[in-house]
Amino acid sequence: MSGISQLLETARRALITQQFGIAVTGHNIANAGTAGYSRQRADLVATPPSQTYNGLLGTGVTVEGVTRLRNSFIDQQIRSSNNSLGSSTSDYQILSQVEATFNEPSDSALSGTLNKFFSAWQDLSTHPEDSVTRNALMLQGQNVSDSFHRLYNDTNSFRNSLRDDFSTKIDRINTLSQEISDLNVTITANSGAGENPSDMKDMLGTKIDELSKLANITVSEGPNGTSLVSLGGTMIAGTGSALVLKIATGSTATVSGSTFDQLRVTTELGGSTVNLTGGEAGSILKSYNTVIPDTLGRLNTLAGGIISAVNALHSAGYGEQQPPQSGINFFMGTDAASINIDLTDPASAPGSNPNLANIAASSSATASGDNSVALAIAGLQDKRSLVSGAGATMLDGLSITEYYNRMVTNVGSAVNSADTLQQSQQSVISQLTAQQDSVAGVSLDEEMTNLIEFQKSFEAAAKIVNTVSEMYDTIIQMV
Repeated sequence: MSGISQLLETARRALITQQFGIAVTGHNIANAGTAGYSRQRADLVATPPSQTYNGLLGTGVTVEGVTRLRNSFIDQQIRSSNNSLGSSTSDYQILSQVEATFNEPSDSALSGTLNKFFSAWQDLSTHPEDSVTRNALMLQGQNVSDSFHRLYNDTNSFRNSLRDDFSTKIDRINTLSQEISDLNVTITANSGAGENPSDMKDMLGTKIDELSKLANITVSEGPNGTSLVSLGGTMIAGTGSALVLKIATGSTATVSGSTFDQLRVTTELGGSTVNLTGGEAGSILKSYNTVIPDTLGRLNTLAGGIISAVNALHSAGYGEQQPPQSGINFFMGTDAASINIDLTDPASAPGSNPNLANIAASSSATASGDNSVALAIAGLQDKRSLVSGAGATMLDGLSITEYYNRMVTNVGSAVNSADTLQQSQQSVISQLTAQQDSVAGVSLDEEMTNLIEFQKSFEAAAKIVNTVSEMYDTIIQMV
């Protein structure tokens, strides 16, 4: 009887095990299209044999556990590439916006406005006493001022708008950190109870993948399949603990000759600075602190150079006043935000009453029709090594045209570099994802094969039960 009972127990174990295998296969099939899902495998092992009169006899099969099929090394590579992709994508979007603000090449852009302004000085040199030409020059000077104002204000407004985007990213980082911490707690509890929380680990991996696009995180494996996440060397998500980040104001910094406010990321408790340098959030922080200020600083330098160079020549020349006067500035202000038309008598408030007669075209108070100052100012556009009133070389020794072209070219080159890196990282991630899918992805063909195998095994085990039942009937009839 013990032999027949053992045979029935073997069949029972087979039924339970094959049913479990069908359940795992069904779970895989159901999640074939679920993002972030990792294929699971029921690990079947033979149960220990029993001693019989004829030697050891196998006792059947059981489920040792469920394995989550995943390549952790590829996961690390994907997250590293996600960081670069998030950073380059954000860089491209931000720099493209800056590039669009300049709107080059275009007649309405600053380069076209400067061309018209210096051409107006050339026209004045031909007709130094013509009021129509003088009026056209003053209008072109105002257009230069307006163009600088528009460029500076639009770029600066865009920079300020990044604060809101940055705040949103930091809030999302905080949310993900807390969710990762909570999942670590749940995974630990389930693992401690002898269970294998594969689906929770998938959810944890999805959260970490999203976080890797936002910031330069590093992930280390904790106990029981948990994940510990650090940002710039500061742990932000452990098991049951998450560090809350906040945005703080840093010390002002001088970028390309102008002073700008700075942002930094700190811990909510303690106020320690967190080294955020990568991902979408790191890109925004870098753009706010250095990239856009560099453009604004160079714009200020260009405006200041034009103001200084034009005024140096203009104030030494003479207008058409009676008697002719010198010492009058064409522009007032010091940078792109403050540049404007002056053309007022030094005894008056700057810019209070611009006067066409105050436009200086002559280097002499007595030589009627002299145009040397107008010609000199017209030549400033392509003159190198402009010198300030203090004797310092301005615009890095470049001409006005060269300096502006270099500034615009630098922005364009940065856009192209970010676009190239974005496409490169996207390609890398696609390849890595394909490699991961070959391990963790669900193949419906493979699952259908497994399903048929489990089904046939279940049916065979059921046949054993029927056979044992018939054997019992035979024995009973013999009694």
